[in-house]
Amino acid sequence: MYGEQQLDLDVWMNNLFVDALRDSGLVSQVASEEMGEVKAVGRGRFSVVLDPLDGSSNVKSNNIFGTIFGVFDGKDLPARGSDLFAAGYLIYGPATTFVYATRQGVHEFVQGGGTRPDDFFLIAEGLRLPARGKLYGIGGHRDRWIPEVKAFVGELEKELMNLRYGGSFVGDFNQILHYGGFFAYPALVDKPAGKYRLHFESNPISFVVEAAGGAGTTGAERILDVPATAVDQTVPTYVGNRDLVERFRSRF
Repeated sequence: MYGEQQLDLDVWMNNLFVDALRDSGLVSQVASEEMGEVKAVGRGRFSVVLDPLDGSSNVKSNNIFGTIFGVFDGKDLPARGSDLFAAGYLIYGPATTFVYATRQGVHEFVQGGGTRPDDFFLIAEGLRLPARGKLYGIGGHRDRWIPEVKAFVGELEKELMNLRYGGSFVGDFNQILHYGGFFAYPALVDKPAGKYRLHFESNPISFVVEAAGGAGTTGAERILDVPATAVDQTVPTYVGNRDLVERFRSRF
């Protein structure tokens, strides 16, 4: 539906998650980046939004990719991000990690390490972004960034912040969560609504970053306050330490 090439792995992972959510008996609706519509899967309490395979361009080169999800309690999809009940992501990297957020905080788990290798073990509780951000990463081609983004990146470079960009939202954001900083897939001069899908990528990650003490904006408003109009919405996405996000937001 977005005009992108769909990998066999995209379809397989989508079906894996949708089937598991149906079988759980806890879920009524699922919306996924790999589907063009909201799918009814039962009469459960929750509705779930998914990016089953975030960073699919990294699969061939064996770089980090993952899964992003958001959970709504008793809400029909599409729903506003501010109504999220929980959100998080999985990363399939050197270790398989699971970051899970509620309004009470952000927790990180790792798979394995015990007698049952499929179990996930808590390794960090109540994660908060470091007070001073060290990293930044910006998606899209530099010559297509809007002027506000170009100017802000120039400031970050002068402040000797380190550039990190790996081609998957989960991988790039996970670095910001642990080291602090600023990450964006911005508005572009030829794509003012950006690239990231509001429901499947921007809302869940914004929920996580706010629960960790950070912020997320479209440049015009808080990402979680964007009205839900359609499952294929995209928004410019800027997330990270609150001071950096607010500094960037002041340019508009």
